[in-house]
Amino acid sequence: MVNASSLYAVVISGLVMAAPVTAETFDRGQALYENHCEACHDTGAHLRGERRATSISDIRKWVTTWGFHAGLGWSDEEVDDVTDFLNRRFYQFTVQP
Repeated sequence: MVNASSLYAVVISGLVMAAPVTAETFDRGQALYENHCEACHDTGAHLRGERRATSISDIRKWVTTWGFHAGLGWSDEEVDDVTDFLNRRFYQFTVQP
C-alpha cells in the first residue's frame, strides 16, 4: 500500500520534471515586453517600413522613454533586457563589441 506522503512526493517530482523553468528557457526581456508593452505595440510597430529605431541605442532610447511614460520604473538591466529582446526578435542590428 502506498502512503500519502510517498504519493505526494511522486506527484510533486513529476510536476517539477514536466515543466522545468531554467535560465535557458526564461527570457526576462520578452516577459517584460509582453506584460507591459505588447498591448499597445504589437509586432507591426517593429516591422513597419519607416522604423524610428535605426540602431540598438535607438531601441534602448525608445524602451527607456516609454518605460518612463508608462511609470514602469525599470532598472537599467530591465531596459537592457527588453532592448536585447526587441533587437533579437525584430531588428537584428549588429552588436558592437
